[in-house]
Amino acid sequence: MKKSGCHSRMNRQLVCSLLFLCGCLLAVSAKAATDVTGSNDLGELQRYPNSWIVDYSQATVPEYRLATGKMKKINGVVSPQSAQYLSGHLTRVTYRLPSGRSSHEAFNHFAAQFETLGAQVLYRCEGRNCGDSDQWANYQFGIQRLYGIDREQYYQALSFEGGQGPLYLAFYTVKRGNKRVYVQLDLVDPTASQTSRQPQTEVADVLLEQLQQRQRAYLVSSEDAGFERLLTLLQQRQDLRLQLVGHSDQGLSAMQQRQHSIELALRLQQRLLDSGVEAGRVEVFGVGALAPAYLNDIPSQRIELLLLDSN
Repeated sequence: MKKSGCHSRMNRQLVCSLLFLCGCLLAVSAKAATDVTGSNDLGELQRYPNSWIVDYSQATVPEYRLATGKMKKINGVVSPQSAQYLSGHLTRVTYRLPSGRSSHEAFNHFAAQFETLGAQVLYRCEGRNCGDSDQWANYQFGIQRLYGIDREQYYQALSFEGGQGPLYLAFYTVKRGNKRVYVQLDLVDPTASQTSRQPQTEVADVLLEQLQQRQRAYLVSSEDAGFERLLTLLQQRQDLRLQLVGHSDQGLSAMQQRQHSIELALRLQQRLLDSGVEAGRVEVFGVGALAPAYLNDIPSQRIELLLLDSN
């Protein structure tokens, strides 16, 4: 009887220990699945069931690169094949999905909502067709935890009709080697900062200071949002002269790349001329892909602005 009683006490102790351990594991699990402080979902978008927010930020940004092409590396520079450059209010949300889920499930969950909301898909890719996950994680989003398996990645660039104008969204999901699945949502509202936007005269002064100190700045096209500040600067300072130097890696040969770079610069020059800038104040050159971008976040296709001696 004593032996039986001893076994009974041992069993009770074992059960209690197991229950305590399970309680601890549940507490850790619950804590891990808690959203970061101050975070929220994006508007009407519903998160994947039982996922949680691991990173969240909001900021007004002068420039956000919305990738509309696959990531690539040319001459040591990583950038998307094409992109739109936006300014406005940026909201960034990073979700982690519960264990056992796939990036494909995450993609389907959000893609169905995008379609319901009437979003326009500007670009879409999946798997290795997107390029290297390392490049998306570190060069596009700047979030190391998004570095995963190339074949397990999905990306969409989208636009929505908002109350005051279009909204833009970058959506990326990937499974990492440790089986964790993450979702990244970057929402840009270009209209949010319009009421607090600096007067064009002040913005033009900033551009002039940039040109004087660094000796160059750039636009990605003649339709770049920075065109207005460039025009304002040239209208304010009639003594300034610029070189517009086109850069492009679009084309199969060096000759085609140079021709495309010249066309980029010519389109910007023509828009300036149409806006009243004298032809003698703006020179045009094209160098193709012979002068790679000097920083990783600068696109390979661009028009650099070089300040000329006014004398």
